[in-house]
Amino acid sequence: MIFSYRKGMIKTSVRKLVEFLLRSGDIRTGTSVSADPEAMQKGSRLHRKIEKNQKATYQSEVPLKMEWEEEGYRLCLEGRADGIDQIEYNGNRIPLIDEIKCVYRDVNKIEEAETLHLAQAKCYACMYGHLKDCSEIAVQITYCNMETEELKKICFVYSMEELTEWFDSLLDSYRMWASWYVKAREGRNKSIKKIKFPFPFRPGQKKMTAMIYRAIEDKKNIFMQAPTGVGKTMSAVFPALKKVGEESAERIFYLTAKTITGSVAQDAVNLLKKQKLSVSVVSITSRERICPNEVMECNPEKCAKAKGHYDRIHHALYELLISENTFTRENLLLFAEKYQVCPYELSFEIAAWADFIICDYNYVFDPHVNKKSLVESGEKDVIFLIDEAHNLVDRARDMYSAVIAKSDFTFPRKYFKDKNDRYILNKVNNCATALRKLENSQKEDFRGVFPFENVDAVYFPLFRLLTALEEYLKENDSFSEREELVNFYFKLSHFYLILEQMNAGYEIYGEKEKKDFILHLFCIDPSEKLEEYLEKSVSSIFFSATFLPVPYFRQLLCGNKIDAFCIPSPFEEKNRLIAIARDVTSRYTRRGEAEYRKIVRYLEITLEKKPGNYIMFFPSYEMQKAVYDVALQSSAYLVSDFLLQQSFMDEEEKKNFLQTFRKERKKSLVGFCVLGSIFSEGIDLVGKSLIGVMIIGTGLPGVCREREVIRSFFDRKNKKGYDYAYRYPGMNKVLQAAGRVIRSAGDVGTILLMDDRFLRRENQVLLPQEWSTYYAVSCENYGKVLDKFWDGFQEEK
Repeated sequence: MIFSYRKGMIKTSVRKLVEFLLRSGDIRTGTSVSADPEAMQKGSRLHRKIEKNQKATYQSEVPLKMEWEEEGYRLCLEGRADGIDQIEYNGNRIPLIDEIKCVYRDVNKIEEAETLHLAQAKCYACMYGHLKDCSEIAVQITYCNMETEELKKICFVYSMEELTEWFDSLLDSYRMWASWYVKAREGRNKSIKKIKFPFPFRPGQKKMTAMIYRAIEDKKNIFMQAPTGVGKTMSAVFPALKKVGEESAERIFYLTAKTITGSVAQDAVNLLKKQKLSVSVVSITSRERICPNEVMECNPEKCAKAKGHYDRIHHALYELLISENTFTRENLLLFAEKYQVCPYELSFEIAAWADFIICDYNYVFDPHVNKKSLVESGEKDVIFLIDEAHNLVDRARDMYSAVIAKSDFTFPRKYFKDKNDRYILNKVNNCATALRKLENSQKEDFRGVFPFENVDAVYFPLFRLLTALEEYLKENDSFSEREELVNFYFKLSHFYLILEQMNAGYEIYGEKEKKDFILHLFCIDPSEKLEEYLEKSVSSIFFSATFLPVPYFRQLLCGNKIDAFCIPSPFEEKNRLIAIARDVTSRYTRRGEAEYRKIVRYLEITLEKKPGNYIMFFPSYEMQKAVYDVALQSSAYLVSDFLLQQSFMDEEEKKNFLQTFRKERKKSLVGFCVLGSIFSEGIDLVGKSLIGVMIIGTGLPGVCREREVIRSFFDRKNKKGYDYAYRYPGMNKVLQAAGRVIRSAGDVGTILLMDDRFLRRENQVLLPQEWSTYYAVSCENYGKVLDKFWDGFQEEK
C-alpha cells in the first residue's frame, strides 16, 4: 500500500507516492540486483561521500513534511531531500534540491533524468518552496556510477507556480485513493464488530480462539498444535479479524503451503460474509496458474498485456477495488482482460489494498518474491496466520538455500564469445575460475562432499558479473537467447543474495557430478532468516495438527523463542481405532513380493470386516505401484475399485481424485497414495467419504547427501542429528496422513500403521498423546480387532 493509516492520519513518503502514481511503461524481466542489500549499502556510502564533497552551504538529508486537513482524516506527505543548496540563476540566488541516484549504468550515456527520479525531486522542491516562500527553485538529479563513482548532473529550474500546479494534480490523485481507503476501512471495522462465531464451539476450539486473540492483543508470536477436528482455520481467522476491527492491525496474511488449504481459508471468510462482513479478500496464485497465455513470456515483445501495463494499471485497480471485495482468479482474469493488464501483477496490486490476503509462504518469506513488497518493513500492521506450519521448515530451507555450478557458465560464455563482448566474457570467466579454484582447494570428506568455511572468493566476481548483466539486459530488450540469459541472471542474483546474507544456520559444501562441480549454500536452520520477516508483523500465529516433536519445530522455525501450546483432541477415543502391524515392514532389505502380499492381505481383511472408502499411503511411488500390481490379483480388487495417485497431477485431476471419494458408491474404494503428497494433508473427506487409512512405513526420507549434511550439522551442535534429518520429518508425514481420518465430530474410522518399527520406543514417544491406546496386531488377529471396533457402531452395519 502506498500509505499507512494511524489515528486518523493517512501518511506516505514522497518516494512511495511518485512510484505508485507516476509509474508507466512495460513489464520487463531481468533487472533486480540493484535492489539487493549490498547494492543499497554501497549506494548509501556513495550518497554520504558525494554529500561530504559538497561546499559548506550544502545541507544533507533534509527532512520535509506537509499536512492537509481532509474530510474525516488528515493527509501527510513526508520525505528526506538528499541535498539542498543555493545556485546563481539570472542574477539571483535560488534554492537547489539535489536528488542523488546511484546506478550501474554508464552515466555518460544518461541524456535525461528518469521520470520518477525527477518527480521525487520536484515534490521536495515544491514542499521546500512553500516552506520558504520561494518564487523559483532549481532541481538537480545527480547520477553516480556505483563501480566507477563517476557523476552526471542534470539540472532544471522551475517557477513555484508551475511546480505548485503539477504538485496539486499529484495530490488530487493521492486524495482519491486515500478517501476510498478511509471509507472502506470504516465500513470494514463496523462490520467486523457485528460478526459472531458461526458455529457452536467444538471442544478445544474456544480455547484456541481465545489464545490467538490474546497473542495478537499482546503482540506475541505463538505455536499452536491443534489436532484434526478442532476447526483450526476458523479458530485462527475469527480472532484475527476481530483484532483488525479493533485497529490492532490493518491486514491479515493467511499463509499456506498448498492451494487446497488456502481455499479452506477463503471458505471461512465467505461464511462470515453471510453476516454482512465487509472485508476485501484476495487469493494470490502462481504466475503459471493465472497467466492466460499458452506460453508464459513476461516481455512486451511477446505479451500484449506486458506492453504498456503500467499505463493502464491504475484504471484496472481502482475499478476493481470499488466494484468487488472478493478477488478471485476469475474476476482478476476478467478485469485483466478488460484493461489489458497482467493478471498476476494485478493480483499483487490488489493485495496491497486488501484486508485479507491468502497466499503461499513464499510471497512473504522468500527474499526474491518478497521484492513485490506485500509487507513493508517498518510498518508492523499485519498479522501472519501460518497454516500447516510444519511444512515451513523444508520450504524455508529451499527459499534460503542457493546452488551454482560450473556448467551454469557454459551458455553465457558461448553467448558473449559469439557476440565478441570481451567486457562481460571476462567477468563470466572470472566467476568460473573462482569456482574451479574452490573445487581444487578442498578434499571430499566422509559424506562425499567438499566442505568450506567460506566462499568469499566468488563474492566479488559474482557482483561484477551481475552488474554487467543487468546493464546488458536493460540495453538489450529483444534477442532470441534473452530468456535463457535472464534465467542465468536470476540464478546468479539469488546465489549472490544468499551469499550476502548467510548466517550460522548454513552449511557450505561442494559436490562433483561427472565433470561438473556444484557449490551449495544450504540453509539447514532457517530460524534466523524467518525471524527477519516475522518482525514485520504485529503477531505471527503458527498452527498445525502435527507439531511433533514441538522442540524440533520451535528450533527450526523460531530458534526456541516462541511459546508453544497444545489443544487437546476434540474426538472421543472410541470413534477411532489405532492399530500397529507388527509383522510387516517397509525396510528396503525386506521389500519384495512376499512382503507386498502381506500388505495386501491386511487390505483384504479391512474390506472384509468393513466395506467403505480407504486410502493406503506408501513411502514411494515405486512401492505404491508394486503393491498396487499385487492387489490387482487379490480378492480386494473384486470387492472394491482402485484409484492410483499419479506422480504428476494437475489441479483438475486432483479435484476429480478427491471427488471420487465423496460420491455415493455401491462398492468400496481404495486409493493408493504416497506419503507427503497432496493427498496426505490438508484435505477433508468427512463421514463415509473416508473411514480408514493404512500407512506403510515410518516415512523416513531416503538417505542422501543432503540429509547426511543435515545430520552432521546437528550432531556438531549436540542435537540428535539422525532424528533431525530423518526420524522427525518422517513421523510428521505419518501423522499428517493419519489425520485424513476423523475430520468431524460424527466421524468413525481406523488407522493402521504398517511397520514393526512403530512399536519401538524412539517412535512411540513421537505419537500424539491421544494415541496412547493402540493394538499391536498381526494378520492372524487383525480381523478380530476390527470386529470388536466396528461392533461398537451397530447402526453403521
